[in-house]
Amino acid sequence: MKTDEEYVERLEKIIDKQDALLSQLDAKFKQQDSLSESIIKQNNFLKEENQKHKNLTRDMNKTVTQQKNVVAKLKKELEDQLKIQQDLHKDYGEIIKQLTDDLEEEQNKNDELTKKQKELESEIKKLNEDLTKVKNTVSNFDSNCYDELNSSSDSSKIQTNKCPNCGVEVQEGYAFCDSCGTKL
Repeated sequence: MKTDEEYVERLEKIIDKQDALLSQLDAKFKQQDSLSESIIKQNNFLKEENQKHKNLTRDMNKTVTQQKNVVAKLKKELEDQLKIQQDLHKDYGEIIKQLTDDLEEEQNKNDELTKKQKELESEIKKLNEDLTKVKNTVSNFDSNCYDELNSSSDSSKIQTNKCPNCGVEVQEGYAFCDSCGTKL
């Protein structure tokens, strides 16, 4: 019986070992369940963070697309403004050239008019000199005629008036002074 008792004792030891092993396995399973729960929690947190990241990335992509559209629109507007500015510079250049040409033409006309004015002034000076000579001749002629008339008989004496401007005697009936041309 000893063998049976030994056998039972051995079986009890084996069962004890199995119980200890099962207790260890239970502890390991509990530990693994705890780790699994922790991993599930971390996994859920990571899923949430991943979803947030995806949302942020999607929002950033939208923003980047919007910014690209704004940049493209601004680039187009800038190109349009540059074209307008180039057109304005071209127009300004044409206007300045036209104004310069007009100014040069006006300067040439002015030079011609100045030349003509000098010619006319010269002619006027000559005419004034001729007029002065004619006046002197007429004045001398009138004096000679007056002297001749005075020397003839008193009955044929001509009536005269004095010019209010220069004081020369002018024959009655004359509308203008022979010497200075003043209206009588």
